[in-house]
Amino acid sequence: MNNMYTGKSSRNPNMPLIWGVVIGLGLIAFGIYLYTDLAAWENSDEEMRMNSLLWLLYDTGGKIAVTGFFALIGVVAVFSGYKQTNTLRKLKKEAGKNF
Repeated sequence: MNNMYTGKSSRNPNMPLIWGVVIGLGLIAFGIYLYTDLAAWENSDEEMRMNSLLWLLYDTGGKIAVTGFFALIGVVAVFSGYKQTNTLRKLKKEAGKNF
């Protein structure tokens, strides 16, 4: 294997971290949106429609559990991007030493 970095976008080892942060922050923001939506629903007389997983989380721990679920997934996405970026940086550094 001469060079594992074949395309222009694959040469940037920071891409997994960037995407992890974007996806992670998006999930955290979505969790906050659901929190405010559920808080408004609790104060109204309207009927609410949600996914069965969200209903299970809401029945178990309330709106905090729903928000915490998405925040946890967001943090895992950021951490995963960080780990992949570190791995790619090490590979790129080792590949540079061999040539």
